[in-house]
Amino acid sequence: MKLSRETIGILRNFSTINSNIVIDAGNTIKTISEAKNIFAKADIEESFPSDFGIYDLNEFLSVLNLFDNPVLEFKGQQIVVQEEGKRRSVNYTPSDREILTYPQKDIKMPSTDVEFELTAGQIATLQKAASTLSVSDIVITAGESGAVVSVTDLDNPTSNSYQFEFEGTQVPEDAKIVFNINNLKLIAGDYNVSVSSKLIAEFAGQDATYYIALEKSSSF
Repeated sequence: MKLSRETIGILRNFSTINSNIVIDAGNTIKTISEAKNIFAKADIEESFPSDFGIYDLNEFLSVLNLFDNPVLEFKGQQIVVQEEGKRRSVNYTPSDREILTYPQKDIKMPSTDVEFELTAGQIATLQKAASTLSVSDIVITAGESGAVVSVTDLDNPTSNSYQFEFEGTQVPEDAKIVFNINNLKLIAGDYNVSVSSKLIAEFAGQDATYYIALEKSSSF
């Protein structure tokens, strides 16, 4: 089988969440962070013929990068990666799933309290602002005509901050929704965001869906 550029891009993104991955037979791939605060899944165009585990996903992606047009063949306990039409190959040994960190079950999203959209540009700006100001808290609160999104440091009352307003997005008056910017390990794109008072949010995008835990400083 061959992996599309889109699928390789998803795997590369998932490697930033967890270097381990277990891929089950079929066309859905999932991952979960070691801290269990980020869960991601994506439906891909290919269908894997069998289950296998990868201990170091970045290493596996580097193996694929050795070839211009890599083809994967599953032979018993090994994955043979070879160049299409040429006599070059790598025998890659998968890992036992028992030693890997992977999702044990799917996330069932609770009822949501706040919904809004984040564009790729807005996410990039939030990440740039957090890096520029050396802060990590994304805080969403109620504003005069919508929701106010701030990038700041909640532990520092004199922290610099960046903010913008979502007109028309309603947030409960006393709510404070807090994310850690470092948990937004998203593929570049636009996302529909659903937030639950159970301290979890769903980021639904075109290529993948992410479930990200809110910080404990959140309140509803």
